[in-house]
Amino acid sequence: MKTLKLTENELVTLKVALFSHMQIIRKDIEQAKREGKDTSFQEQALAEAQQAFEALNFAQ
Repeated sequence: MKTLKLTENELVTLKVALFSHMQIIRKDIEQAKREGKDTSFQEQALAEAQQAFEALNFAQ
């Protein structure tokens, strides 16, 4: 694993992009549930994105 140094603006940009991605996944899950489809893949992707977002909260 590699350590990266980010500026505050770069960190904010990453967090905003990740948050937007999570919103899209949530909408996909809602639509799939309405259609009676399996959402396990999307739910796993959402959990991983949430973990990454939380990790960014501790970044300096």
